[in-house]
Amino acid sequence: MSVTGADHNADLIVVNGRVLTMDADNPAAEAIAVKDGAIIAIGSCASIEGYKGTATRIVDAGGGSVIPGFIEAHMHLFSGAAELAHLQLSGVHGFEALQAAIRDYASAWPDAKMLVAQGVDYTVLGDVRVTRHHLDAILPARPFVMAAPDHHTMWANTKALEMAGILHGRTLGPGNEIVMGEDGLAAGELREGEAFGPVLDLAGEGRVRLG
Repeated sequence: MSVTGADHNADLIVVNGRVLTMDADNPAAEAIAVKDGAIIAIGSCASIEGYKGTATRIVDAGGGSVIPGFIEAHMHLFSGAAELAHLQLSGVHGFEALQAAIRDYASAWPDAKMLVAQGVDYTVLGDVRVTRHHLDAILPARPFVMAAPDHHTMWANTKALEMAGILHGRTLGPGNEIVMGEDGLAAGELREGEAFGPVLDLAGEGRVRLG
């Protein structure tokens, strides 16, 4: 099967493979030719030979499977889709703006077990570090947690920390931390999955953390 003519030599040819084409009429092949990042031919090793040039790189698949795929650096497709239902705080700055966004979202979801927000900037309050007390002033009676864009830090209000059983801290593995306040209680900042996992579990989203 050829998707273009043989006018140009391929940059790359993969031979001796089990090429899964995803084409119902031609479901399998032995070799594939690529030029300028695009597939120009798929077929038998003999048919692809005509695309070979002096500068063509040849890769022997050794009978292995060759399948189409997407290459990306760090996508979490499932969790990203699930988070579309959360409050989006990207671009929100200042206490008043944060308060308005959270309260509007809480009003729209009166029956939510846990209110969850995404994308909050580490500097949402400028040079002031967010604590549970800031979030309590916004939403004292319902559990709330919000995540940084990199998903390595979350901030929870007192209600959420109490319900998750981590208001008084907890021993965690290396790299995970429940930041403690001067009063001996959790300050609200939760670093890495072991710290904020118990809060997300209350939201029924433990599986979302798997990716």
